[in-house]
Amino acid sequence: MITTGLASMTLGLLALALLPAGAPVWLLAVVMVLVGLGGPLVMPPMTALLLNGVPAHRSGTVSGVFNTSRQVGGALAIAVFGALLADSDHFSPGLRTSLLIATTVLLAAAVASLQLRPSATLRTEDTAAA
Repeated sequence: MITTGLASMTLGLLALALLPAGAPVWLLAVVMVLVGLGGPLVMPPMTALLLNGVPAHRSGTVSGVFNTSRQVGGALAIAVFGALLADSDHFSPGLRTSLLIATTVLLAAAVASLQLRPSATLRTEDTAAA
């Protein structure tokens, strides 16, 4: 599900980057559905995979680090993309560049997500310790 969600967001953002400026609103809405479906397909299973991969006594710390890193990543993305969109004379090229950067990052994450596997070792150790 994680890879599917990342691929969905990748395709949606790439489509947005390639759409002409005069694209109809209904087409933008359809493409945004691809982007919007990605988050719910990625975050819950990613969180579950992460928390199932650590001992129970570390889950609070791991959850906090995970959420902090998400917030920092979001803030950095807003700063970078905001800088690209700040100049009104170059808004459209900045928008396309922002979308292509996000597409590239999502594609890399989708490829990397193919390596994710549930960890049975920690769950076994955790059960044995209890």
